[in-house]
Amino acid sequence: MHILIFSAGFILWYLAYEAKPIINDEVNLYWEEKNTNKRNKLFNIINEGS
Repeated sequence: MHILIFSAGFILWYLAYEAKPIINDEVNLYWEEKNTNKRNKLFNIINEGS
């Protein structure tokens, strides 16, 4: 019986997780730009060291 309850709960959680909206606002864009800049700096350091 518990197996059925846990299975149903997991399926409902997964459906709710997939249905959540993707927030695309200025904070998210700033975060992506910040991470891109960090990644580019690391690539530059690695390429200069080679």
